[in-house]
Amino acid sequence: MDTYPWWNEAQKQLAKDTRKVVDEILIPMAERDAWKKEYPWDAVKVMAERGWFGAQIPAKYGGRAEEWGVTGAAIILEEATRAGELQLPLGPTMFGGVHQILHDGTEKQRIKYLPLIAQGKKMGAITMTEPYAGSDIAAIETTAKRDGNYYIINGKKRFQTNMAAADVYMTYVKTSEDPADRAKYHHLTAFIIEKGVSGFSVEKINEIMAYDGAYNGYLSFDNCKVPVDNRIGEEGEGWRIMMSGLNVERILNAAPTLGIIREAMRYALQHMNRRVQFNAPTGDIPINQFKMADMIWKLKMARLMTYYAAYCCDLGRDVPIEAAVSKMYATDEALNITSESIQIMGGNGAMRFYPVERLMRDAKVSQIAAGTNEVLRLLIYRMGTKEMKDDLKAPRRMVDPELKVPMPAGKAVPRKKAINETDVQAVLAENYRINPGLHMTLEDIKEELEIDDTDLNKYLQSLEGKGSIKLYRDKRGTVTMARITFEGLSEANPPEYYRYIPSWVNIKDVF
Repeated sequence: MDTYPWWNEAQKQLAKDTRKVVDEILIPMAERDAWKKEYPWDAVKVMAERGWFGAQIPAKYGGRAEEWGVTGAAIILEEATRAGELQLPLGPTMFGGVHQILHDGTEKQRIKYLPLIAQGKKMGAITMTEPYAGSDIAAIETTAKRDGNYYIINGKKRFQTNMAAADVYMTYVKTSEDPADRAKYHHLTAFIIEKGVSGFSVEKINEIMAYDGAYNGYLSFDNCKVPVDNRIGEEGEGWRIMMSGLNVERILNAAPTLGIIREAMRYALQHMNRRVQFNAPTGDIPINQFKMADMIWKLKMARLMTYYAAYCCDLGRDVPIEAAVSKMYATDEALNITSESIQIMGGNGAMRFYPVERLMRDAKVSQIAAGTNEVLRLLIYRMGTKEMKDDLKAPRRMVDPELKVPMPAGKAVPRKKAINETDVQAVLAENYRINPGLHMTLEDIKEELEIDDTDLNKYLQSLEGKGSIKLYRDKRGTVTMARITFEGLSEANPPEYYRYIPSWVNIKDVF
């Protein structure tokens, strides 16, 4: 495993030690468990003895956060995932309560849970998804009603990874039916629910295409009685707490796929160098060399993005876009690379005698976990365009008096004071020359004119009524953009004003 210049010495040593343990102990152990479809309890014990579950837990609670942090957790997950299904005991425990308890829990809760998690004596699970609330997680239907010093919880959860084996469940439920609370995302509350609580049970273990031997399934809450002391944060803060934990969760869902990629590449390269066809190793075929080259650079990119996001988390930065990008890219490429590895291996790749077909199945499911990659693309678009608003703003352009074509204006151009609606119409007509086919936003218009919102809207409504312009209204009916009509163009300027004929055109051909 490559290390990065920003890793501290403890993280570099962790990478070295973890790789050795995985190669020498965990791969033989966990591969057998995956083959037999048995939960990897012996491997959990090995990992617990080495303190891996406490990577993000401060030393005062028995962990190694000051040395390892989110970066250390990612290192552990990358290496461990090369062996069987070890990302499932590790990952959900690392992000299924640790972050929430540390940042929003009480000191009593930290003392109660974190030392046991750090020692690997209690494992965790994140409990969000429901039968009718998946990507639309704000639509959670499981309810909690206050009853004195307890909450009574009723509902169902599904696709709960590491359920049954886990002891501590970071659970989000609905505590308000008020539409006003729902509109402000103040309708959810977070709880720690422990295995063994009355009314809390496993309803179904899923037969899932991946995660051989690891548990994924449904949980049932039937008048489940949970103490108020188990609430994380205040009532109604569940959405905020949930969102704050998703950055770490997505980074720690990207990290395991790095191990998946590396393990698949090992077997693909072995076959390229040792499978002889047409009197030559298949690795001599350029197309296979190209496939391996693509695997290498994609792995390098995925690792760089993932560990940069982890480093930023360790610095205390809020990195929703970086976390989403790393999870989306790493999981997408894990599926691509495992599929190509199988193709390089031919028939052997499709057989269970090699782990690559299992790795491909795991990679596919990783595209869905921690937010589907389609949802992450929406998040990246919405948050990215907002975050990069200044960088992505197109330059103000004007028609060059010599060239007669639109050119960037460069430094700020003084705005003209708007006297009446004719000034607004003139700006929209000029936009026809500069940005043909595009509307102008109200902000675009105000970059050209000195005008307040009241007058601008008044002039726009008047011009629309005359048929000189067309307005675009959003779903709430608010005017957000405007453009000139053909009639408006004629009113604003003579036809020659809009004409542009390049010098290379034979004027005899123009009519």
